[in-house]
Amino acid sequence: SPSCLAPTPHPTTVLFQQQENQGHILGRQQHYPSSGSGEILEVQCFPLFSYLVALNVTTVDYFSLDVEGAEFSVLKTIPWDKVDIKTLSVEFIHDPEGKDAIQEYMKRVGYYVHSEVRHYNWLANDFIFVKNSMQ
Repeated sequence: SPSCLAPTPHPTTVLFQQQENQGHILGRQQHYPSSGSGEILEVQCFPLFSYLVALNVTTVDYFSLDVEGAEFSVLKTIPWDKVDIKTLSVEFIHDPEGKDAIQEYMKRVGYYVHSEVRHYNWLANDFIFVKNSMQ
C-alpha cells in the first residue's frame, strides 16, 4: 500500500495527487497549477522517525528530501536529538514557507548550508546541508 512522509509529527492520512514526476499532497504546494489532472489517492503518511525506528536506524549518512512542497513540515517532525543525519539535500522551490525559513530552521538544529544546487528549468533547487560537527 502506498505511504508517504508525514508533514506532521504523528501518522496522518492525506489526499495525494499523482502528477507524473510532480505528485504532491493537496493543499501544501504553491507552484503547481490547481488543474484536475492526475489521479487523487488517499494515502497514509508516517513521520520519517517512525520509518527509521521500524528499520532500527539512528544514523543516516545522506538523506534526500524532495516531497514537492512539504519539505519544511517534514523537517520539523524530526527529533534531531534521537537521530544522527550527517548530510541532507532538501528541495526548497515548492515549499510555501520559503527557502529562507528552511535555511534558518536547519541552522537552528545544527546544520550549515554547504551549497545550493540550482537548474534554470527547476530540475534542481536544493540546499545541501551538512551537520556542524562534520566540519
